[in-house]
Amino acid sequence: MAKKYVYFFGAGKADGNASMKNLLGGKGANLAEMAGHPKLKLPVPPGFTITTEVCTLYYKNNRKYPKELKGQVDAALAGVEKIMRKNFGDPNDPLLVTVRSGARSSMPGMMETVLNVGLTTKTIPGLIKKTNNPRFVYDAYRRLMMMYSDVVMEKAAGREPKTEHDAIRHKLETAMAKVKKNKGYKNDTELTVDDLKKLCDDFKVIIKKTLNKSFPDDPMDQMWGGISAVFQSWMGKRAVSYRRIEKIPEHWGTA
Repeated sequence: MAKKYVYFFGAGKADGNASMKNLLGGKGANLAEMAGHPKLKLPVPPGFTITTEVCTLYYKNNRKYPKELKGQVDAALAGVEKIMRKNFGDPNDPLLVTVRSGARSSMPGMMETVLNVGLTTKTIPGLIKKTNNPRFVYDAYRRLMMMYSDVVMEKAAGREPKTEHDAIRHKLETAMAKVKKNKGYKNDTELTVDDLKKLCDDFKVIIKKTLNKSFPDDPMDQMWGGISAVFQSWMGKRAVSYRRIEKIPEHWGTA
């Protein structure tokens, strides 16, 4: 029987529980407890947790995943799609997901998160039609690009900007600040849908020019990039320093 690396939760059921923090991390274990506890009956959105064992194996095997992982992730994602009645990458009614980290011991602000995963040029029109709110959709898209390029394409890829001004996050924030200044806006909420559409196009050019790589337009590429970034962040400078100060063992890994 194949080793279990992915634990599902949703629709009143869960593979794990609160006692499994060593394997599922604090966040994963508590989500499983809330989702699967028969007396709580909390409306926890469905999801799945990739175990801390995968993180350990990832580093032990030269940053490669166990061969069983992809199939287990695909099966868990299909379970989420079934409950949500949406499909990941569906151009008409797309499912969006979040990739978060969670070690057994809390490490606030040290690990990475990627939101709005699944927004692409093919899924944006469907979400606009579904929500009837194009500004919301393009604002979510520019947030994904800012977060993903910073967390996945720069930090997780091991790129170290020479100065703070060379960092992709700074460049994108500067581009947005320039638009606001030219338009006379004080707040991000004043940006119109046309402003945001143009900004998203500009962001893609800046990302390509700065990182020599295009922002991914495939939902699966985005999701696996986010998963890799979480595991990479376990050995990031901030996380390593925090663990040293808090005496958290490296071999624990993150879920």
